[in-house]
Amino acid sequence: MPVRPSTSLPQAGESPAGVSATLHRGPVLEVALLCAGLLEELHPLLRQLAAHDPRPRWHRAAAAAALLRAAGTDPCRAMVLAARERAVDGDVHVRADGADPDTAALRHALRVSCVLRAATAAGRVPAPPDAQRYVGEQRSSAVLLGAEPDDLPSCLEEVEADVERVRLDATGARPAGALSAVGPPGGRAPAGRRVPLPALGDAPGPWRRAGELAGALLPGWARELFAPAPGELDGPQLREALGALPSLEAAAGFRPRP
Repeated sequence: MPVRPSTSLPQAGESPAGVSATLHRGPVLEVALLCAGLLEELHPLLRQLAAHDPRPRWHRAAAAAALLRAAGTDPCRAMVLAARERAVDGDVHVRADGADPDTAALRHALRVSCVLRAATAAGRVPAPPDAQRYVGEQRSSAVLLGAEPDDLPSCLEEVEADVERVRLDATGARPAGALSAVGPPGGRAPAGRRVPLPALGDAPGPWRRAGELAGALLPGWARELFAPAPGELDGPQLREALGALPSLEAAAGFRPRP
């Protein structure tokens, strides 16, 4: 695997990275992270990694959102939050038969892809240069969580390749192209291979709605792998629903901390 460029956190007092600050503003970030968590459930190794975390799925998403926001504005807080996540996750460098990428890189790619996907669904489509810049900006948060810089995607094409790897591992299907746009085609999976749709946990009302929207945000191939399949919304319905969500930081009722 080629060596990918390194990255670093902003220093105290610096302005947050522009693209990340824009994409991480508002509850769409939490919806994206809930969606990424659902995709993890479809991948055997990522599902095992998630099983080490005793927190409800919405607590995990709240903690991940806090870390991503802090990585651009408060490096000290970001390091403390990352230390907690590493303690919960255990070994994030599990590889299938020694193959690249490892699970830390795959999880990171899913999160980056879902954030871009959610922004598109919400009507805030990032321009291609901004999407590429976002991929580079987010490498630092993955390194904080224990990922090796050389394993991380450095461009959108590498993110899509990692997400495609997850799809192939989950479905065994042939490659079907990039997965960054909302609503890619996906064939129906055999019923025996479907994964139970995981419960969100005892979540406040706004978080329950966010969980429903995370299911609607899934690509078609992923919805077909869950039983029951998450609900589906068309583009205008999903955009309106995402725009109507209140702050999920406030609705969580707690501030993620170690």
